[in-house]
Amino acid sequence: MTDPRKRDAMQLREAGRHEEALTLLGQLFDEADGEPAPSRNSYFMTMLEWQFLLEVYPPAQAPLRARRDAQVERLLAGAEYFGSTAGAEGDFRRAPRFFLIAEMNELLGDARSTYETFRQLDAMYPAQARRYAHAALDAMVEMRDFALAERYCRAPLESLHGVNANAQDIPLYPPSRQPPRLSADLSNLVKDVRIGMAILRGRGADAEANELREALLAGLESAELRDLARRELDAPDTIIRVMVEHQMAEEDRERAL
Repeated sequence: MTDPRKRDAMQLREAGRHEEALTLLGQLFDEADGEPAPSRNSYFMTMLEWQFLLEVYPPAQAPLRARRDAQVERLLAGAEYFGSTAGAEGDFRRAPRFFLIAEMNELLGDARSTYETFRQLDAMYPAQARRYAHAALDAMVEMRDFALAERYCRAPLESLHGVNANAQDIPLYPPSRQPPRLSADLSNLVKDVRIGMAILRGRGADAEANELREALLAGLESAELRDLARRELDAPDTIIRVMVEHQMAEEDRERAL
């Protein structure tokens, strides 16, 4: 169940008590960072609420940037996973630190930091770079390093068949406390296509980029997924916002019972 303090942070933000909300979010983040093997779930809602706070309270950038810088320093020093290292060895729940850094940079609008951090990772720890490259692809494209992006991207429609197959058995909106697997698969597929389109446009192949978009939409068998994919192509992060809103609404209904 979601830590109630995360909802407290939301309520503080909505009440205009921005500094208090920021203090609480910093506390939640630092607590997660102190755990031996925190999963992505330990900081996901905190980062989402930090995003909402940034939209109304720009001073929330500075403490987020400071925490980002600390995470970059630890990553390049060899600490691959978020959280403390004590007792974390072999724990599959561990959240890769580079993924967190990329998410923080998205909130800060700092694609260059993600790009430069990845380039250092690529030079220092190539095996890690191969594992985490997909989280840096947007930054590579924004920095117009299409050669690096093409080196690490996969075939854009590679997972289309798998998404269609999973849609036959997996609900888009899963029961409470179950992971949204189908929406995650769809999000990854759309990202692959979006990156492929960007690389093509970077080469001046606009017609091919448009054809790739249409191939994705035509290939999705579910009208619901097709509509969500179209919205995601036009406004990245639409899928995650839709899923979070659904999750919070479900939690509200459970509390009301």
